Amino acid sequence: MSREAYLVIDDTPPSLNVVAHTHWRKYHGIKKLWQEFCEAALMEQAVPRHLASVRATAILAFPKDRSRDEGNFRFFVEKALGDALTNGGWLADDTAEQYTFGAITFTKGRKRTTIRLEFE
Repeated sequence: MSREAYLVIDDTPPSLNVVAHTHWRKYHGIKKLWQEFCEAALMEQAVPRHLASVRATAILAFPKDRSRDEGNFRFFVEKALGDALTNGGWLADDTAEQYTFGAITFTKGRKRTTIRLEFE
């Protein structure tokens, strides 16, 4: 039986196009910040720990309705969520057998990231 939770973060990650020419420390700092956002949202939604598997998708909302490249936003969300799940004990490991991240879609609205989790 699969359960679900929605993690809402009142921000969106930067595009890799924006940070592509910066030092690796900036990448790490952004990823760490997004990991903290994810851990806080997991706790806020009382997602149980020691899960067998997690499947995730995300919707990113931006004020301007324009074309965006999913891959440019995927890195920070997918990596930060996987690390948050393992760091906080929700998953034993973020290998493909335990953690999969599907599509990121975009919508118009105030800046927000909504991550849908399905878990067992």
